Amino acid sequence: MTVLPTQPPGDRIDGVVDHLVHVTYDHHTILRLSIADDAPTSRTITAVGKALFGTQPGESLHLTGTWINHPRYGRQFKTEICERTWPATVRAIRLYLASGMIHGIGKTLATAITNHFGEQTLHIIDTEPQRLLEVHGIGPTRLKRITQAWHTQKTIAEIMVFLQGLNIPAHLAVKIHQTYTKADQDPMEVIRHNPYQLCRDIHGIGFETADRIALATGIPKHSDQRLQAALLHTLTQARSNGDCHLPERALLARTRHLLNDDDPTITEILEDPILRQALEVLRARGETVIEDLPTPILEDGDVFHAVTVVSLTWIHRAETGLAEDILRLHHAPPTLADHTDWTTLLTHTAPNNLTSEQQQGVLTALTQPLSVVTGGPGCGKTHLLRTLVTLADQAGISVALAAPTGKAAKRMEEATGHAAMTVHRLTRPPLDTPPQADHSSLLEDADLVVIDESSILDVQLAAQLTAAIRTGCHLLLVGDTNQLPSVGPGRVLRDILAVPDIPRTKLTHVFRQDNDSAAIIDNAHRILRGQPPQPAPGVFGCRPFEDPEAIVEHVVNLVATLIPQHFDAAPEDIQVLCPARRHAAGVLALNARLQARLNPPSPDRPQHYYEGVVFRLGDRVLQIRNRPHRGRTGVFNGSTGTITAIDTETRQLAVTLNDGETVPYAFSDLDELLHAYALTVHRSQGSEYPYVVIPVTTSAGPLLQRNLLYTAVTRARRGVVLLGQPTAVYRAVANTHTRRRFTALEHRILRRATAMSRSRGSSLSGQLAWEWNTYGSRTSETAGRVVAAPGRLD
Repeated sequence: MTVLPTQPPGDRIDGVVDHLVHVTYDHHTILRLSIADDAPTSRTITAVGKALFGTQPGESLHLTGTWINHPRYGRQFKTEICERTWPATVRAIRLYLASGMIHGIGKTLATAITNHFGEQTLHIIDTEPQRLLEVHGIGPTRLKRITQAWHTQKTIAEIMVFLQGLNIPAHLAVKIHQTYTKADQDPMEVIRHNPYQLCRDIHGIGFETADRIALATGIPKHSDQRLQAALLHTLTQARSNGDCHLPERALLARTRHLLNDDDPTITEILEDPILRQALEVLRARGETVIEDLPTPILEDGDVFHAVTVVSLTWIHRAETGLAEDILRLHHAPPTLADHTDWTTLLTHTAPNNLTSEQQQGVLTALTQPLSVVTGGPGCGKTHLLRTLVTLADQAGISVALAAPTGKAAKRMEEATGHAAMTVHRLTRPPLDTPPQADHSSLLEDADLVVIDESSILDVQLAAQLTAAIRTGCHLLLVGDTNQLPSVGPGRVLRDILAVPDIPRTKLTHVFRQDNDSAAIIDNAHRILRGQPPQPAPGVFGCRPFEDPEAIVEHVVNLVATLIPQHFDAAPEDIQVLCPARRHAAGVLALNARLQARLNPPSPDRPQHYYEGVVFRLGDRVLQIRNRPHRGRTGVFNGSTGTITAIDTETRQLAVTLNDGETVPYAFSDLDELLHAYALTVHRSQGSEYPYVVIPVTTSAGPLLQRNLLYTAVTRARRGVVLLGQPTAVYRAVANTHTRRRFTALEHRILRRATAMSRSRGSSLSGQLAWEWNTYGSRTSETAGRVVAAPGRLD
């Protein structure tokens, strides 16, 4: 017997979204809905509820819910179920067309079209679009634009209807459509027959969402593609956590946990042999690499055993290529060593104003093809770089300066008086470079490349850099190993320093500062010693608060009023840095409050809601993904700017970056932007700000670490305000435990060096070769012991 579904209880209304009033970060949505009837006068109501999340102005909705009376805002429709529909009445069609959903039709033209065709308007556009030429103001060009936009919206609407049946946010339909139409693929074909492809191609769709779609389309739980997608998802998540690979056992265990839903019918497919078979298919397709790598055993100290690990192919390729290029550069002839009597030139250029450590760093960079300089704030890295550039200029040597982020590059340029750029721009030509122009000359002509803030280089960027540097060119990496590691996978600087043969200079002397930064530098080193920071009037403030709401309120007052009044600073000179995103006094809550205070809504300030976030004209924003083909020179993770235009008709906004370039963003690409009034400490790496405000609460949990607090404090140039729960501050200062990343760069360098040594019949380094040769071969007995020491495969 077939049981017919019962109608959901509650009232039902139809309407067209007029505008969004408010959307919270937890998806609660408030909007104004124009009732879709043919009443002579316009009538709008307020609808509220999480079910409305993801709707956009112009969409036709069928809502189910109940009417409520809000004590302050009056009568509202509390929505339980939201369904997207095609508008049926003349007024609803006119509102839909006038909303901007169909490019090429504005309010005036929407009225003219519906006056001419009435309720048949959408049918005419769909089946007889040539008849639109009957409407005054529509010519062949506009007709083509309207027809293309209509077919796009029809396809998107079809995807939306499918997604809403699975309780999946409908805004993802636009990204799905754009991604696959650009690749000349049918979006619905991908959804129905290869839904796991979505979690690889669409940002915002993870394995759980793709899995829900797959199971709804009839793909069985035990299918090979499901197991393979789960394995790839686990590796991708590991990459997001900074790992370059996972031990096979850890990969299988995490994948098993991902797929386990207490369904007894899938127990068999979660066994190791079945998962290994799926893993072997991925390896055969070239998507993963499986290899044995050495790992230390905690209880045995220097004893090494091999363990099977799995990595995504592109990460393996980057890490392997980086190791080869590091050795290529390291063992190249030092072309600058005999260029000049560097010691004599240094003595005449900088007599008695460099420490022996700084002199060693300068001379090593000029006489060794690859070297590293490390040191904390106030240890003279900037003076060392300035002296190095001066010596190079005097000797007629070409120097290329770069840093991973734009702000770090700008700071480097200001400190040395020499042009500097981001690593991305150094290694990639601008998109508008003429074909005949040779952008590679930037590196081809360089005798010395200096990279500042090297601690935040991830494996992919470092591989891109070293591959572009010619053999014989000297490379100097400068960084602070006490800072947080890179946002991307790997721990490049630490792994390079773990190779004994790489020349390095560690700056340890802390110079007494005569400027406002003295207290900041002193407190940074106090934190490194495990001591809590001390307040310094006018430079370093420490303010205790226990209540998270009081912390948030004080942060907003500091940024909007107190610091600007007392220090003649603009709000854009102040950066709020938080340990976490979602916890109390975290990035999400503070961005919403700071935006409301610093850039409130107003009739003359356009805005657009996207995934629960309102982007408003004048907002400070941060790019979070690499997009080398956006803009003239590409836009990369960490780029910051200000929203300078919002066009609802073309459905895009413009961001003017800090380097002055204005870059367009389609509304569907706004998941690449975050508000930048408040940032996580990780996102701030490589940047420097005049003033920094750091709220800390115990709710940040394991994120409260010494290197995180140290990194936050060292982002400030003139002043710091550290506020929050004292317990959280003490916990951060005391916590030196950091999760060790799964990386293999050190091992690949050592293995490659040993192979080179054997092929040449000579020893490159007795210590280096010995360290690699102590790695034992893999046995079934030792493989089991490795699991007892997770996180040490580094």
